[in-house]
Amino acid sequence: MATLHLQSVRFMLTRWWRQALQALLACSAVGLAAPALALSPTPPPRPPVERLVPPIRIVAEQAREPVRIQAAVVQAEIVGLSVATRVELTLFNPNNAVLSGELQFPLSATQVVTGFALEINGELRDAVPVEKAKGRQVFEDVTRQRVDPALLEATQGNFHKLQVYPLPAAGTRRVVLEIRESIAPGRPPVWRLPLRFGRPVARLDVSVRAAQLPPNALDASLGADRLEARPMDGGSRLDLGRSDYSGANELRVTLPAASNKALTSTEHFRDRRYFVAELPIQEAAWPRQAPRKLGLLWDASGSGAARDHGRELALLEAYFRHLRDVEVQLVLVRHVAEPVQRFRVRGGDWTALRQALEGVAYDGATRMEALVPPSGSDLTLLFTDGIGNWGTGALAFGKTPTFAFTASAGAAVRTLRSPAEVSGGGVADLLSVPTAQALGLLTHERPRLMAVRSNEATDLETASLYPEAGRLAVAGVLNAPKATVRLTLSGPNGRTTTREFDVDTPRVEGGNKMPPVGVAAHRWAEMRLARLEANEALHRREIHDLGIHFRMATRETSLIVLDTLADYVRHDIEPPADLMPAWQRSRQQKSTNDAAERERSLNSVVSRFSKLVTWWETTYPKDSPQPEEGQASVQGSGVARPDAAMDRRRTEEEQRLSPPSRSREVQPPVAMAAPAPAPVMPAPAEARMAAAPAAPAAPTPGSAQAAPNATISLRAWQPNEPYVRRLREAKPEQLYAIYLDEKRGYLNSSAFFLDVADLLSERGEKDLAVRVLSNLAEMDLENRHLLRILAYRLLLIGQVQDALPLLGQVRRLAPDEPQSLRDLALAHAQAGDPQAAVDLLWEVVNRRWDPRFPDVELIALTELNAIAARSAAAGKPLDLTRVDPRLRRALPLDLRVALTWDADNTDIDLWVTDPNGEPCYFGRPLTRQGGHMSRDFTAGFGPEVFSLRDAKPGTYTVQARFYGHRQQVVAPATTLMVKLSTGYGSAGQQDRDLVVRLSGQGDRVTIGTFVVEGKASLQSLDPRSSNPETATN
Repeated sequence: MATLHLQSVRFMLTRWWRQALQALLACSAVGLAAPALALSPTPPPRPPVERLVPPIRIVAEQAREPVRIQAAVVQAEIVGLSVATRVELTLFNPNNAVLSGELQFPLSATQVVTGFALEINGELRDAVPVEKAKGRQVFEDVTRQRVDPALLEATQGNFHKLQVYPLPAAGTRRVVLEIRESIAPGRPPVWRLPLRFGRPVARLDVSVRAAQLPPNALDASLGADRLEARPMDGGSRLDLGRSDYSGANELRVTLPAASNKALTSTEHFRDRRYFVAELPIQEAAWPRQAPRKLGLLWDASGSGAARDHGRELALLEAYFRHLRDVEVQLVLVRHVAEPVQRFRVRGGDWTALRQALEGVAYDGATRMEALVPPSGSDLTLLFTDGIGNWGTGALAFGKTPTFAFTASAGAAVRTLRSPAEVSGGGVADLLSVPTAQALGLLTHERPRLMAVRSNEATDLETASLYPEAGRLAVAGVLNAPKATVRLTLSGPNGRTTTREFDVDTPRVEGGNKMPPVGVAAHRWAEMRLARLEANEALHRREIHDLGIHFRMATRETSLIVLDTLADYVRHDIEPPADLMPAWQRSRQQKSTNDAAERERSLNSVVSRFSKLVTWWETTYPKDSPQPEEGQASVQGSGVARPDAAMDRRRTEEEQRLSPPSRSREVQPPVAMAAPAPAPVMPAPAEARMAAAPAAPAAPTPGSAQAAPNATISLRAWQPNEPYVRRLREAKPEQLYAIYLDEKRGYLNSSAFFLDVADLLSERGEKDLAVRVLSNLAEMDLENRHLLRILAYRLLLIGQVQDALPLLGQVRRLAPDEPQSLRDLALAHAQAGDPQAAVDLLWEVVNRRWDPRFPDVELIALTELNAIAARSAAAGKPLDLTRVDPRLRRALPLDLRVALTWDADNTDIDLWVTDPNGEPCYFGRPLTRQGGHMSRDFTAGFGPEVFSLRDAKPGTYTVQARFYGHRQQVVAPATTLMVKLSTGYGSAGQQDRDLVVRLSGQGDRVTIGTFVVEGKASLQSLDPRSSNPETATN
């Protein structure tokens, strides 16, 4: 016997749609500030807003002229209340450059993408499912090779994006989308096909076939134009053709009204028979007991400005008129929940509460787990868009009946439905539901599904616990040709009723000219996904498996098309059926080669680490270099060449330590005199910095190594944007209000929120700084570059616990990038969890990475050993049994600089100039006194690390230079994250962290300086000496 239990689902809205809404509606929030009357007159009924699906949108960031849809061909088949649609789009790139394009398109709640295809060499190739993070990785890898990938992803909410590369210069590319849906059982049912493309389409052709329906049973229109159906074998057909189509209408096909009988549909999919049934439920509602104490959860995050507050307040007005007297507990929720505010409504007068709501400042992110009904509430109302982007928890309302109301286009209604219904409450979209109908949810109870059971069907799912439009949707898997399904429904006074219906597997009729359109399997999968995604963290694997099995784009899976068989083999992705035999043969050989390659990779790390240890053990001269008599200066610098023997030794060690990774702008060795001042390279105006005060990395009393007597000085931050000047001149009590005033013009600017957060932190307003920073999460929760910047800023101000979930999200988005693991590891170390840090860093060391991340294993290994040695010196040895014994040795340093950045395919270089005037950089990776620069990262992210074991006294100048990018999607600026350390790996380690923005190729910025005033003794810290094999967590 199968029994059904339901939970909630989490979906989110895409960045571009949300920002457009915020910009359009920001002013409406301010307009609500008019004084309220003691008892407002009953507002006139507000008609529902027709939910228009946004148009298909093509994004090509570098296009001088917009990429457009040249032709659209739509073919649809309607069988009963099921529809299968094929959309073929021809994309035209009018520019003289090859571009990467992104097709963004929304779907309705009942639609699901079941496939897509991309034109390759004139033929359409079907997509295959892939893990979402792997799909993004493969797409980017293949794009770097300038070949033909395409990737379809589900983003926030029921929005999707299809990335296509390349869009040929002055050429076209065809893509095909396959969509299945079920028509809502209205009276009568209507199928809608949005034909909104944003820009004119040269040619539009639409063909719709309706099975077993005569032409006079259909009523079709496109806008104001009526369309005539014509007969065809087994049904009717509608055809529509337009040239230079620029309309924003939708095709509507009205079908015959459904009967009051149960509608069932079955489908055989991959060895299982699925069914979906829509059952008429006609029981009447009954009065609900009025609450004495009402909870009110109000989403005050930045996206809340886009809600229609007029409709929300109209519902509250009507409800308080009905209740007359009630105590209200108000909780405003952003990235955290604010303290409870209590109000008393008497005789329907809610003036004070209304004024409080009208004065809300919508700002910051949304923490879903903070939306908890106030203690003691008999019933709770929640007003939100249902889109969470802060923290890791899910909605859980407990036993308090909670009613969630949305009032913004694109709200995640499905996210709210299950937890609200499980609590005994419900959900309503105020844009499509009249106030009187929404009020009825609060004043009356309805029949509620308590359980679904069957002996002949399993894996039962439902779309809602309440009937919608008088019908209840149930889906499951048939284990027999015929099944009986029993429903238990709630009734008045605690009574329950039982309903039954039968599901039969239909016989195939030989005379049917039109093949059946099945939606039962994917409808079942959508219902199950909605339940699992209510707590995504617990169900990621099952969500992934469903997406792979049903070839769907989900939160854990995408659909991808690759160019060649070799691409599918190299990335271990199952290809379309026609390539499968060859793929299986090639894959067997690849598995054998991979095992040997993993062993070679680890041995390579051991060999390179041995060379690094040799560098660390070498003694380098600390005296001032003397010019040889009569030797000419180099390139007119006025500086003579150093000792020839030392120059030869350094050249040999440079070749040994840092094999060349590129040839570009490598300058000849800079000659030195004693002591030469460090060259001054002024930073451009575009550079912005924020820094944290120096702080010890971790208290490690008893460490064997003393830190050098050195200080770190940072270049002052000098922003010059108008809003910064205005904020700096503001009085403390005016600062936040001015920020809110300026915010409207910078909703899409991450730099604005970063700058304001820096100012607030500088003024001691840490909580407000975090709120302002959290707006970055509202922009795009799937942009790993933005999340990295946000997490680094949170770490900068000590908000480690807020940063960890964000870095965990980055790791899930980019498991193929070692930086995602390294960032998370170092955050765990900062959070006081060195074991987690060491385990993650070992994963970086022990994995094979793309060649564009040279020697990242060595950087992670030195960090692993430093953390382990400091923890051991503090009397807390870590478990290093996973770490190869040949790699367990700490190499403490006097000075260390680590540089990372947020952009892929972008080249940033780290320069450190010592007191001799000698720079250490990619072209000179080893200096006379032993300064060492890690391998050059030319393809993005970093890190690049400068290390100096034994620092001579004097000034060391730290600089960064932006050489440029090779992206076809270009960010307006690149953000650098810099960590400067003295006494690295010792008890006295001191760190300074900075965030710097560079916006133009050739920019060079001075980060800061080390000033070393004296020398302390230096001894090696070996984690092996304090890590017995029995050490544990």
